[in-house]
Amino acid sequence: MRRTAARIAFATVSAAAAAVLLAACGTDEPLDTAHHADPAALAWVDKVCSGVATGSAKLAQPPAFDPANPQGTKTAMVSFLNSLSSALDDMAGGIRNAGAPPVPEGQSAVDKATTTLGETKTKIADTLTKMRDAKVTDQASLQKVVAEADTTMSGLSEPEGPIKHLRANPELNLAFAESSTCKQVYGNA
Repeated sequence: MRRTAARIAFATVSAAAAAVLLAACGTDEPLDTAHHADPAALAWVDKVCSGVATGSAKLAQPPAFDPANPQGTKTAMVSFLNSLSSALDDMAGGIRNAGAPPVPEGQSAVDKATTTLGETKTKIADTLTKMRDAKVTDQASLQKVVAEADTTMSGLSEPEGPIKHLRANPELNLAFAESSTCKQVYGNA
């Protein structure tokens, strides 16, 4: 049971947060050395990476699970889902607060990214409500709650999350790859 409870929490982090946060600025694609990011696009991406970092800080402490304490495990998972929801708000706010990207089709990319974050937050809210309201008295009842959460949270395993919409824009992708702020925050870019 411990693995199952941990799986939903860490799958949640991986799917909805860590991938969004860590893949936000990273890429394995080589840079086009003949073309560099527009300074305005680079400044915009720096703001986005800084905003995303604020959300990721809330997820630095994953929940602790005690297989002997099903109610405590449920409480830890509820707390973690609350933190994840707050982190998603920070990420969406960071993207919105950066303003309109100074590149062609940039606002469309932002709209898609923030819509994806909103959809993710809705799934987390649904999961949180069900988990908060569930009666957990033993391992079997905890396992049922975790299985239901797993079903609700399915579909959040997209590796790049909403950032993929920003990176789909060639000018923004180049700026993400060249951003020194993203390199500082995430250690790669």
